[in-house]
Amino acid sequence: MTIYNCSLFLFRLPYRQFVRKITTLKNSSDKLHPNVILTEENKRACISRLKQLRPMKIKDNEKKAAVLVPLCLYNNELGLLYTLRSFKLSTNRGQVSFPGGIQDSEDKSYEETAVRETWEELRLPRDKVEIWSRGNFVGRNDVDVMPVVGFVGEIDPKKLDINPEEVDEAFVVSLKDLCDPDKCGYTYFKKGFLLPAYTGGKHRIWGLTAVITHVIMKTLVPEVYKHEFKMLQPVKVS
Repeated sequence: MTIYNCSLFLFRLPYRQFVRKITTLKNSSDKLHPNVILTEENKRACISRLKQLRPMKIKDNEKKAAVLVPLCLYNNELGLLYTLRSFKLSTNRGQVSFPGGIQDSEDKSYEETAVRETWEELRLPRDKVEIWSRGNFVGRNDVDVMPVVGFVGEIDPKKLDINPEEVDEAFVVSLKDLCDPDKCGYTYFKKGFLLPAYTGGKHRIWGLTAVITHVIMKTLVPEVYKHEFKMLQPVKVS
């Protein structure tokens, strides 16, 4: 074998793997394009999957809460809008979350709770939130949390009028990064279970917020989002 042929042999396999990876990334990017995700057809499919979700909780808690999972446009890409909880808060301070909170007696629905709390935390106008659908409860200690998916249009997190008493920062993680297996790991808990964790954004996303992210991504872009966590209660959608 000549040196030339040997070189071709050595580089052929890595090159093919490289091409396959680039092709996969391109195909994934196409499926994550706003013109695909925001179609009425995809929206209806997402809503249908959300309505089929089963609750993810061990017990029924008396206390109920709701969070908005804000799908947004940032830098010409679709992503999810997160908040970093203020260090002034007494619980879960400095952790990543979705805007939301405990349901008030005046709230007529979980959607209303999610939108109200989003206004209080980020001053995001209510008429800017296009509600798609709610999911199902995700349990956390003594509270059951209802995720509500909504599209909030084009967002620049740096320009949001955040409430410093509740939020230290707002940031966006693109759907592309949330789907990237190299930017998704897990958190292992002593009780012997795993929960997803995401490292593609400015801050690590873990805990309840990561679970909700996982659930919503499986309903929003199931053809691209392929993360699985064997010890996490399965999210069953058709």
